[in-house]
Order: sequence, then structure tokens, then C-alpha cells
Amino acid sequence: MQLLYGVPEDIEKWMDLITEVRWDFPGLETQEKLNEHKTSVLKFMDKRQAVCVKEEAEIAGVILFSREHNMICCLAVAPRYRRRGVATMLMVEALANLDRAKEISVSTFRADDVKGIAPRTLYEKFGFVADELIEEFDYPNQKFVLFPAGAERKARQMSINGMVREISRILADCDPTIYLYGSSALNDFRLGWSDIDILVLTEKQISESQANLLVNLRRTMLADEPDNLYYRSFEGAMLTRSAFLANADDRVVYWGTSGERITDRYLLDGFGKTELIESSLLLYGKDIRKELRYPDLHELYADVNRHYKTIRKYAQSTGRNFYSFGWLLDISRCIYILRTGKIISKTKAAEWALQNNLCPDVHALTTALNVRKCPLKYRYDKDTFDYAETLGEIVQRFADVLEKELKAIE
Repeated sequence: MQLLYGVPEDIEKWMDLITEVRWDFPGLETQEKLNEHKTSVLKFMDKRQAVCVKEEAEIAGVILFSREHNMICCLAVAPRYRRRGVATMLMVEALANLDRAKEISVSTFRADDVKGIAPRTLYEKFGFVADELIEEFDYPNQKFVLFPAGAERKARQMSINGMVREISRILADCDPTIYLYGSSALNDFRLGWSDIDILVLTEKQISESQANLLVNLRRTMLADEPDNLYYRSFEGAMLTRSAFLANADDRVVYWGTSGERITDRYLLDGFGKTELIESSLLLYGKDIRKELRYPDLHELYADVNRHYKTIRKYAQSTGRNFYSFGWLLDISRCIYILRTGKIISKTKAAEWALQNNLCPDVHALTTALNVRKCPLKYRYDKDTFDYAETLGEIVQRFADVLEKELKAIE
């Protein structure tokens, strides 16, 4: 068998293969869709982003990849040539054309789909890691990612996958849906500072025995993997979908920064609800985000006002920790929300505040931003923590700016 780059003269035999296997590929069910795919293949050929494996004059397998998007776009092997190394040949060539210093992605079938057995095994063999659940052509798929060597996000994603497996196992009879939101979903996670925020919504109420297993799950998993850097960072809540939507009492498992508990209610503020709707990632189960209602501007204003009061109450003085810098980032984001009605990451909000000269102490906010972007660099730096301890007055002066923004909207 010979590996070759596709040329227009191959298009008819190429499409013969695609037509043969089209029922394995959502979006190719009609002749019209096949014709559209044919046009796309010709464009990929023109860019030398289409590769095939031939057995004499017959095309045994094909792959399309995008250098622009650093992704595998389509991989198909004729049934009679499967288990003969064709897919591996195609993957090796495609990956050689993509940027291994960046994330490489591919979409395939979900774990519970029989069509996913072979492709998922192939991608895992090449080091791809399961990522968020998505839909393509109205069909349930899952994104897989090949991370650069040594990438922090690979270890984080594998920890997320491990946590999802355990939660879904414990709640197997409750039909759980699991979302990732917050800094991880906004591409703003910083190891040593950020949390991993999850929300678990179930169809049936969590039983007492399940709640007891879940409330201690972070500690249990950390005991099994004491070197894991992420399990202690998970935060969030687990409750029924109906109670979450109605803000009603329920048996709730809550994980927070200072501990975990079983409680009877969980309310997500407007910031979190907006993030859940706009930027969360579905990790498990059925997507119910269409049932969620956007917080209105009045709700966002009320949430900002609560943050403002918290800052006035608890940030008159600051301690020797990274979270002292966090007050400045929180104020930046609150002002951004008031002015735009939109939610962005804390890092982007601080950058925006600097660009708009909103903070009365540029040095303080710049330092906070530097620490936020690379907390591990500063974790043993005495001068940084000495400075963090002096931020109380600066935080309050920046809070004065937030107060004016609030009053301007009253």
C-alpha cells in the first residue's frame, strides 16, 4: 500500500469510498450533502491537506486535516482494509503536517456509541485525550485533544476525566449531567490559584448514601493519588436539575474552598449562570442549557453590588496570599460587567481595566495580573507576599471606582 497526497484526479474514487462508509458519518446522508463534501475535499486537495492510502488503483483510506485550525477533519477507511494499519499510516502523515507545539483536536463518536470504539481507540493510541461533549450535524460527538509535550492542561483534563468517571459511576441511577465552567472553561485556569468549577445536575434526587460518597470524593481520590495537583481544586455542587432550576430545597452536595458539606440548597449567582449558559463545557450526560434563563441586568447589578459589599467588609486589610491580589481582579470584572453586561475571565477583565486606566494604582493591578498569569513563579517570592499584605488601602481605592460605577446606574 502506498500513501499519497490527494489530487483532483482521485476525486471520484475518493468519493466512492466516502459513499460506501457515509452511514458512519453524520452529515453525509443525502446526495446533496455528499456533493458538498466533494467540493470540500477538492479544496483540501488544493491546499495539500488531503491524504489517501492506495492499494494499486484502489483507495483504501483517506484523511483530511487543517493546518489553519490544527485539527483532523475527516478519517475514513474502507471496511475491507480495516485492521491493516491504514488509519495509522494516515494519522502519522497528518500529524506530521500539524503543529505539535499547539493543541491538535479531532471530533469523534462518544464512548457509549458503538461507532466510537475503533476511532477512539486509534486516537488514544496516538495520545489524544477525551475532552468536552459536543454535537455535530445534530449528532452527539466528543472532542479529543492531543496536547503538546508537558502541557499543564493535559494533566488537568485527565484529572477532570477521572473525576467525571467517579461522579457518574456513583450517580449512575440518577442520570447525571456534568458541566465544567469558570476559569477552566474560559481558558483562564492557573495552577496554584484557580479552582476547577463543576456543576452536577441529576434527574433523581441524590440518595443519602450517594451523598456521603460524593461529599468526601475529593479526599478519597487524593488519597489514592497523593501527587495529583488538581483534585483538591474541584469546587461546585451536585443536586437535582429541578431544584437547581427552581431554586428549591434538595439534598445538595457542595464542595467549596474551605471544605465540603451536605446541605439543602444551592444558588448560583448571575455571573455563574451566565458562564454556564455561554461558556460551560458539557462533560457528561444530556445538555440542558436551553432550559436555563439568562440573568437580566438587574440581577447582574445585584450580584456586583454584593461583591462590592464583600470587598468593603473583608478587604480593608489583606493577607500574605495570592487571593489578596484577587480583590483587584474581582473589581475589574465587576466594572466590566456593569459597563457591558457581559462576563469575561478575570485575567481579561484586569487587562481591560489597565487599558482603560480604571485602577488608581496601575502598579498594583499590573502586579496582580502578573501573579495571576503565573502564580507558581511567585509562590515562594517573599517580596510578592510582603506586597500582598499591603494591598488593603489600594483595594479600597479601587472599590471607590466600583462604587461610582454602581451609583451611575442606580
